[in-house]
Amino acid sequence: MKSLRGKRVLITAPELKKSSVELSEKDEEARIKEAMKTWQKLDVFAVGTEVYDINVGDKVYVQTYALESGEKIMIDEKVRILIPDTAISIVW
Repeated sequence: MKSLRGKRVLITAPELKKSSVELSEKDEEARIKEAMKTWQKLDVFAVGTEVYDINVGDKVYVQTYALESGEKIMIDEKVRILIPDTAISIVW
């Protein structure tokens, strides 16, 4: 990835343990959605060109609605979630 433009932030989604039971796609999505409610400190992978107070490597708390609606992108074999910088409430 060369750059991220605008007031956007890419965060790394935590890896979930595989379910021991085969789940339907709908049930897997529900499991992920439920897990998102517990994600508290997420790693910042990249920041947009117009984001000035958040840096790569920071830990952030993101509002759940942004995690659910953010675009999921595979980069370096990991799921990254594209969110607006305004969805970040806390930076550690």
